[in-house]
Amino acid sequence: MRPVGPRASTRLLALVGHPVRRSRSPEMHNAALRARGIDAVYLALEVAPARADRVVEALRTLGVAGANLTVPFKEAAVGQVDSLHRSAQRAGSVNTLVMKAGRVRGYNTDGVGLLDHLRHLGRPQPRRAVVLGAGGTGRAVGAALLDQGAHVTLLNRTPERARGVVAAWGQGDAGPLTASAFAHAAATADLVVRCTGGAGDATRALDPGGFGGSTWVDVNYWDDDPPHRAALGDRFVGGLGMLAFQGARALSLWIDDPVPGAELLDTLEAAP
Repeated sequence: MRPVGPRASTRLLALVGHPVRRSRSPEMHNAALRARGIDAVYLALEVAPARADRVVEALRTLGVAGANLTVPFKEAAVGQVDSLHRSAQRAGSVNTLVMKAGRVRGYNTDGVGLLDHLRHLGRPQPRRAVVLGAGGTGRAVGAALLDQGAHVTLLNRTPERARGVVAAWGQGDAGPLTASAFAHAAATADLVVRCTGGAGDATRALDPGGFGGSTWVDVNYWDDDPPHRAALGDRFVGGLGMLAFQGARALSLWIDDPVPGAELLDTLEAAP
């Protein structure tokens, strides 16, 4: 009996980043592909950051059908694709690549994925938001919120970088990721989104006591001890939902068929 598994005709989808070993994207995408009987496989590829300027060309050469990009490749890919969807233009970063007929188009599904998940939870549409971190994810989240009519304050450890992002957006406020700047912005916000990470994350020094809004989202779904989760109670939302809903948007682009974000979230939540 011929073994069942990938064949020479199997399409390859991939996640490229550093690190990616903790990613849960392969399990949710491969489950969705199996459920649809699609002959494709999704793999996580660990790539050295020094290769950032060659990632898109390498994927094109290998004939990859589609890919997700994560840290530290999202911003570097902007200048490497053949065309950019408005979502990637606004974000200044790419998290999804679609390869068709030898051409590569860059999208960003991070921000809309977060908003999809908030709607799924029945959370109110944000009017004023504070985004912590001006990296690729923070840029995408902020851009999507602005497109929904929210006012966005972007705080970053290097405030000059935040100001540059806001200038590119053409709207919003920027400042340093400090306790005083956060307290001022969070006092009138109904949403905070943490898009920072690392052992020295300044988010841990912030006081959530002045935040009176309904929702605090932490995109770092792999963080076992995210800052302020206990203090925020049911206002705290982990990043697993954003992962699922942005992934559903990406998979929909690759297979040309809508994929419910709730389906991918169910897969992740059912796993041990």
